[in-house]
Amino acid sequence: MEKGTSLENKQLPAFTARRLTQTTFLIVEWDDVFNERPFIYVKVVPSAKTILIMDTGCGGATHNPEIGLKSLREFIETIDVPDNNGKPLNEGGKMKYIVVESHCHYDHILGVEPFATDSPILGSSHSPTFVSPENFPVNSECNALGLRPPIYELTLVPHLHEITSSSGLSMGLTVLHTPGHTPDELALWDADEQMLYVGDTLYEDDPIIFPTGGSLPVWFSTIDQLIELVKTQPDSENVMINCGHATALRPALEVLRTCRKFMENVVSGEEPLKRRYLRRGTWCVEFKEDEGRFSLICPERLVLEAQGEAVA
Repeated sequence: MEKGTSLENKQLPAFTARRLTQTTFLIVEWDDVFNERPFIYVKVVPSAKTILIMDTGCGGATHNPEIGLKSLREFIETIDVPDNNGKPLNEGGKMKYIVVESHCHYDHILGVEPFATDSPILGSSHSPTFVSPENFPVNSECNALGLRPPIYELTLVPHLHEITSSSGLSMGLTVLHTPGHTPDELALWDADEQMLYVGDTLYEDDPIIFPTGGSLPVWFSTIDQLIELVKTQPDSENVMINCGHATALRPALEVLRTCRKFMENVVSGEEPLKRRYLRRGTWCVEFKEDEGRFSLICPERLVLEAQGEAVA
């Protein structure tokens, strides 16, 4: 469904959906109050009678008075999608859900509660303290924005965890721990469809924003691992990358390598500083390529720390 479509006897949804592959759809929350426009990925596996959702967006929060349908779950279960033969992705909620959070930032978790009542919510076990109940309100950035943190039980899974349905059938996705943007960042790898889902590790056109808990040296290590994964594929040039914002169905190797080079230029000083400013009591810096494809906003400390480390 396209935004602005007239819905007879229905409310305008906060989401749009389109098909990416035979099994997977991209949902975009297109007019959220935070101007995040998060990308949400839905993989439908009828043989397992299960749908996997990567991230749940901003919970439908919007200033747009025309938007009435704000629940991601309701959208998935009731709104016809042209790319799905004109039917909802999970009509009537007949299939079960598995939800994976790429990381705990608010714009990826605020829609999770309607799923948490009857579905597992998976997250990275790389840094349990980062997502612990005492640290979650701060690290999700809910506290800083005056938001109520969503209530749900998070199941932490290890690196290379193979996701299965409740009946033990494969969902065709492997969890990869990809810290750097945040300690709990993860990616999903779909070997059959040659699709890599990387959350907020990187994306194009919008600023890549690192929080205080991020690390550029760790990020470089993660990018190198992702590049190596893609390079080992027989048809590596046709592996596609899909991100938490702005970027979907793009050549993975080219995006990973080009973004890595931009970050190298930031750390080396070759990329000029665009802005230095105080945000929430922390000095932050902004770098942006002249053509605008890649940009970075982060605490200044992260760049200074990275400059003290060798970047290959």
